Amino acid sequence: MRQTSFTAAVACAMAMLIFLPAAADMPPPQSALTGNMSAMQFLIGTWSCTVKLAASQDQPARSEQGVVTYTMVPGNAIHSHVSASDYASDYYTGYVDEAKIYWINTIDAYGSVSSETSTDGKVFTGSNTGGGTTSKIRDTFTHPTPDTTRDLQEVESNGAWQTATDASCTRS
Repeated sequence: MRQTSFTAAVACAMAMLIFLPAAADMPPPQSALTGNMSAMQFLIGTWSCTVKLAASQDQPARSEQGVVTYTMVPGNAIHSHVSASDYASDYYTGYVDEAKIYWINTIDAYGSVSSETSTDGKVFTGSNTGGGTTSKIRDTFTHPTPDTTRDLQEVESNGAWQTATDASCTRS
């Protein structure tokens, strides 16, 4: 029995060598975003953020501090990781050449999921689902100075857009 297990393990290892490409065959890591995503290259790195949160049914308006780190990932896309004392999320941003559209998909530590698209890479619209409800959302991204960014997120309520969060970030 022991010999059979050893033989099976060796056979599996050999099969993996056949199907896994050698490191030399792997394309080199992408060093810069290309095409329409190249306009977002400035984001790569770490940013310190102040987020103004609008009042909600159970919370007064307040400000929170956090950090967002942007990294390039395969697919000519950006992975963003947000962390704060009481919040965390991850999102991916990319561009589809055929459709000529930017996209963002997000999930946070509370199970909220959002998906948004944009034709200009600045104003994204879509929906957020969390806590059993789905809302229309809109994010407007600006780059006021070389070392600052701003993301104004709004939610549609009764046909009108209302500020949900206003995040201002500075390169760390």
